[in-house]
Amino acid sequence: MEDVREGVIAARIAGHAADIAKGIPGAIERDIAMAQARKRLDWEQQIQLSLDPARARELRESSPPLEDDVCTMCGELCAIRHGKVSS
Repeated sequence: MEDVREGVIAARIAGHAADIAKGIPGAIERDIAMAQARKRLDWEQQIQLSLDPARARELRESSPPLEDDVCTMCGELCAIRHGKVSS
């Protein structure tokens, strides 16, 4: 069952990328909104905008960063965070 779910998500990602490549009106708005949420370090908005919000929330909660304003991927090396600190 999990393999099927992951396959559906992969197909949604591929379809979304194809819609953007084809220039389908409105296709890129989700990506723009996600980029803006990332820049604001708005984790809740990023989770809501993800193609699999339940999985995104699960990953964020299963491996929380040591500080609230960073992600688990880049931690204290976060370019966005450092941009905010120096601004």
